Amino acid sequence: MLPSGNGRVMLTDRRIQRLLDSSKTISKKKPARGYKDENRHKRWDLELEITSDRVLTLTVFVRQSIQFIENFSLGPRYQTNDPTLGAITLVRYNGPHGEFSKHPDGRRTKPHIHRITAAEIANRNTQPQEKHRETTDRYRTFEEALAVFFRDIGATNFMDYFPASELLQGRLFNGHR
Repeated sequence: MLPSGNGRVMLTDRRIQRLLDSSKTISKKKPARGYKDENRHKRWDLELEITSDRVLTLTVFVRQSIQFIENFSLGPRYQTNDPTLGAITLVRYNGPHGEFSKHPDGRRTKPHIHRITAAEIANRNTQPQEKHRETTDRYRTFEEALAVFFRDIGATNFMDYFPASELLQGRLFNGHR
């Protein structure tokens, strides 16, 4: 993060992409086993260390609806030094949600990815806006999205926390609290 002369955060599109592309390791998972219930969602949080800069960490949120498993969201957050801005979600991987699309391309009924831009941050947005959404066929389920997400953001040790058998068999949350 680069502070500008006016105290605002200067997180450029290039810097955002470098943060996403950097190799990372998961250093903490909360809760360590299973998940926590939060507003009818299964949820856990992770801390990631950027391998080349052990001082810099990102947090990751992961949540999935208990009632509608296709409704899920996961993404890394970057904590700024700006108390009025707080944490910025750099990218968000979402499930298809299941609602009827309001758009001809079906964007809301397909898995999709939202990416934040420097222009949004300059406008004080901390979440990627709907207009920066891309549909994807790289994942269909929550478990597939986890694997794609962790590979995309360069989390090298995600298999230590989410073994392949759990990701492939869909047992990530079953019976563990």
